[in-house]
Amino acid sequence: MWESRGAIKRAKDEGYIHVLIHDAPQTLKANFRRTILNDTTVPSELVPLEIRDAAYTKLLELSPAWKFERELITGERGLLSRGFKAEDVSRFGAFPARAVERDALAQVINEALTDDLPAYAAQRRGAAVLGIPGFWEGRAGSPRLGRATDYKRPALVIPYRDRQGNIQACQLRFSGARGKSIYTWLSTSEDRLDKEPRGTSSGCPIHFAVREDSFMPDLPFIITEGALKAEAFVAHRPACRAIATAGVSIAHDALIEATRGEDAVIAFDSDHRTNAQVCRQLAKLIAERERDARLSGQQKNTNVVLWEGAKGIDDAVLANVHLRVVGVKEWSETLQGKPAEEVAGVWRQYNFVPAFGESERSG
Repeated sequence: MWESRGAIKRAKDEGYIHVLIHDAPQTLKANFRRTILNDTTVPSELVPLEIRDAAYTKLLELSPAWKFERELITGERGLLSRGFKAEDVSRFGAFPARAVERDALAQVINEALTDDLPAYAAQRRGAAVLGIPGFWEGRAGSPRLGRATDYKRPALVIPYRDRQGNIQACQLRFSGARGKSIYTWLSTSEDRLDKEPRGTSSGCPIHFAVREDSFMPDLPFIITEGALKAEAFVAHRPACRAIATAGVSIAHDALIEATRGEDAVIAFDSDHRTNAQVCRQLAKLIAERERDARLSGQQKNTNVVLWEGAKGIDDAVLANVHLRVVGVKEWSETLQGKPAEEVAGVWRQYNFVPAFGESERSG
């Protein structure tokens, strides 16, 4: 057809190709574009968890954090500076700065999946790693990993694990200028599919940090920001379990589901008493968790951790800063100005009335 509006692809004769499928779901249309039209700008479908876990586990094995010891482990902002011990380092990987090294890793991981899971690989169109966030299709169908260009420095690979310890996705931490770390998902966003064909988005899963041989199930879940922070906290307090979200406004539903029927203590960064938007998100999570508890009939306590000085709870335990666990009402009474207004507004919206929690505890 010569009409461009609604077309999915430009034809070789300068016309336009349209797909006429009555009430077809978007996934069906995407599959049509990918398989019939060979449209590489359609993302690959996310593969099952066990495939992602196998690929990422192989990545950590082939490229451990020790590969770049000074940059990722022993340096000023390395893992040891955050209080991790040498035996904790194996939980993380290294992301090489050079594209040629990452592509070599992609090839080896693809071959490993093909050898270990032949039935799965046989049913795939293209490389076995397609559909795993971070991997995409290069020229002649070759598997690639990460950006097509070199980075300035290597990155730390931070796995995001589920409750059973399977790796769902990975984040990368780059040490940026002026001492600031930059975090990004190992993933392909929709606006980069022209540069990373057949890539896949990771989404924003939550992370479970647990030391299986040490944790005490009667202790509440600690909810914090970022998998690295959660892992650092549990490295200091192995009896505790932590759940991490990639940001204070992200994955509230997943956090609530993961802690349903469990006591929880929220330990967002120290600006949860001064940053109005952070306070708003914390108040929203508290109210949503309370509403879920009423609907599910599984009432449990929600408390907040307070401390002075350190930015994150991992920094606080490393510096041996005094921690106070207080109820949500006690937390709200420490707020002033805009933060207090934001919290009150959210709780009015949810018809939530905070009650005094358990007696104050220290840690």
